[in-house]
Amino acid sequence: MKYKTGLLALPALTLASAALLTAPALAATTFTVSPGGAWSGTQAAGSTVGIRDAVSNQVTICSGLAVTGSFKSGRGLSGTGIGALTKIAFTGCKVEGVAVTVTVQTSAANPAPINLTQEFPAGSTVFTGQATNISLTLDDARGCHAVVGAKILSGGGPGFTGLAYRSSDHRLSFAAGGKGLFVQSATAQCDNGAAGLDVKQFDRIDLGGFGDSIADSSVIISPAQKISSP
Repeated sequence: MKYKTGLLALPALTLASAALLTAPALAATTFTVSPGGAWSGTQAAGSTVGIRDAVSNQVTICSGLAVTGSFKSGRGLSGTGIGALTKIAFTGCKVEGVAVTVTVQTSAANPAPINLTQEFPAGSTVFTGQATNISLTLDDARGCHAVVGAKILSGGGPGFTGLAYRSSDHRLSFAAGGKGLFVQSATAQCDNGAAGLDVKQFDRIDLGGFGDSIADSSVIISPAQKISSP
């Protein structure tokens, strides 16, 4: 028996089209920021600063962290490009007793856009997202030189880092997950078993260092920025 599929399909198609036309649109998350503008931050008291190789689980401990950036001001703002970082400076870094220089290529001329996605958990005043256009190098005192950015198998170039901002105490942290930084290249001294950096090509690097606690790798920014959603 032959079925007249065309005749049966037309009503279904009409119903589906009507459902799409009448279904409410999902509202995008928006944010309110005050006062906005430029800010700067230094390492929060009690915050442990570090950079972790997620493959070897080696953590480079740093004694200082300074960040500068800006936020847009207003209500109903999209989280995309809501701010930018213009400096990320890790200082006094060591691993296994060997000095490490961390150089993040972020500046006013080469900013890292901030994209916020949500308040999580709801009511916590913690807003999570990413900073994009992130590239850095790691150099230790014994000659290791590693270049870090996006996955080279995905085209290379700058990568991204997770971040979080807690409006209640004006704390910005890089310990917010985000799997967007990888070792693109590394010299032989980076993986020879000696004391110092133990990194190799394709290893994933976390700027947070210690997981996803907002207390780690964090700065308190000034002037204080109040963010809410919506």
